[in-house]
Amino acid sequence: MTVMGLILGLILPLVLGSRDALRGDQRRTGVNQALRIPAEIIGNDIRMAGERFARLGSTGLQPVQIVPGGTTGTDEIILRRNRSDEVLPVCETVQGSQNSFRVFRQQGWLNSPQGQPYPECGPVMDPDGWPRNLRAVHDLAAATTPDGVLRGFLYNPAAGTGQFFDFRVRTPPTVTSGQILREGTPFTWDGYPLANRPRVYILEERRYRLNDGFVELVVNGRDGEPLRVAAGISDLRFRYVLDNGQVTSTMPAGMGWRNIRSVEVEMTAEHTDGADRTERTLSYRYFPRNILSR
Repeated sequence: MTVMGLILGLILPLVLGSRDALRGDQRRTGVNQALRIPAEIIGNDIRMAGERFARLGSTGLQPVQIVPGGTTGTDEIILRRNRSDEVLPVCETVQGSQNSFRVFRQQGWLNSPQGQPYPECGPVMDPDGWPRNLRAVHDLAAATTPDGVLRGFLYNPAAGTGQFFDFRVRTPPTVTSGQILREGTPFTWDGYPLANRPRVYILEERRYRLNDGFVELVVNGRDGEPLRVAAGISDLRFRYVLDNGQVTSTMPAGMGWRNIRSVEVEMTAEHTDGADRTERTLSYRYFPRNILSR
């Protein structure tokens, strides 16, 4: 019995140590998995950001935009790509309560003193009498939506502000009015004067944020309908890695999307098992589409 007691006294710490090591491995595996899944999802969207942006020229609207959280908050990242090559010019001042507005005007208005500064409001017509840009957006809605309603982004380039809204394209014979019809809630402010040359993009916008331990995805401005991507994340940070070697969460003045070499994603996850707790921080770098177009 004495010998058996000695043997058990020697073996028991080894067994308990092996069990603790196994639990530690399980916690580390859980932490690594919690980090890997959202990193891959965010990384895929970073790679897609900027699709069709090169054809739109300088708009002030960035395909990759980091919203810094400061020293105590967590960062957010906004990733945008265009679903259509076409941009609809806004050809009248838009008020918040309007349920429709013009995206092209008739020749008489264009020839008037008021209309002469806005040649973009007189697009080329196709053989069926449609403005080509409006026809392309109408066809996109017919091909990709069950009800013809698209999600647009009304943007004021002078102020650098905008908002998402649902709309449909009027079909003949009322197409000659040059209007698109807003669906759903009114615009939140009257910030779109004609002189600022606002425009409508057919965007897809994906916004990642951290909320109560969950990485959330907000699609096309629908803040009240977030999708939960991953759990167990305690910190989320994003940084631009610029072509001059600078790493920053705030884009320097005079620089933009074309200056991004990569986007750094840093996440911290934790896994708790009783009194034991494992925390790990991993950093990933992903390359947006602009790298391929240089």
